[in-house]
Amino acid sequence: MFIRLFDREQHFIDDSIDHIVNALPQNGTIALSGGSTPRPVYEALPDLPEVQFFQVDERYISPDDENSNNRLIRETIDPQNFHHFDTSLPIDECLKKYQQELPSQPFDLIVLGIGPDGHTASLFPGSPALETNEPVAHTTTEEFAVKDRLTITFPVIMQAKKLLILLKGKEKEEILNRITTSKTDLPAQKLLEHPNVHIHLFVPV
Repeated sequence: MFIRLFDREQHFIDDSIDHIVNALPQNGTIALSGGSTPRPVYEALPDLPEVQFFQVDERYISPDDENSNNRLIRETIDPQNFHHFDTSLPIDECLKKYQQELPSQPFDLIVLGIGPDGHTASLFPGSPALETNEPVAHTTTEEFAVKDRLTITFPVIMQAKKLLILLKGKEKEEILNRITTSKTDLPAQKLLEHPNVHIHLFVPV
């Protein structure tokens, strides 16, 4: 586990971009999480035309909804090769279709975050999906506005060659301190078991 602390957002962005670019071979594969923290990183990411982009997770909403991770990735990166959850389909069909699109080999890099409740991807505390062997899952949450979520699971996440966790703010600093110093039941703590996980934490001064 490697943790880097930043007090300037531009340094956080620049180092995160360098990490992403250096982790990807020419025809690499990367899975991206959504949220406000990675947005400026995605906006500044250089064009990577040969890379295959995937979603880590998605809300079961229209891809044009302002809360859609699909929309975030299209607005910021607009990748040429983008594999995403097709939320126009019923949930079971959507999961089946996305599972078929997943790369046959482990991801070169997965970019993740940690939620205020300790979730990562859309793997929430107490979810049955925390124990599944399936590569994708439908999960639900009562903590956020959109209840139904679609996500890759720990069997896929933990097989990735590298993980990059992007965090911002005092609240995320507190969660990071909690999972790195004591045993918890927070899903995000499992990420620390990965042999090549890098954590970038930006706390504005």
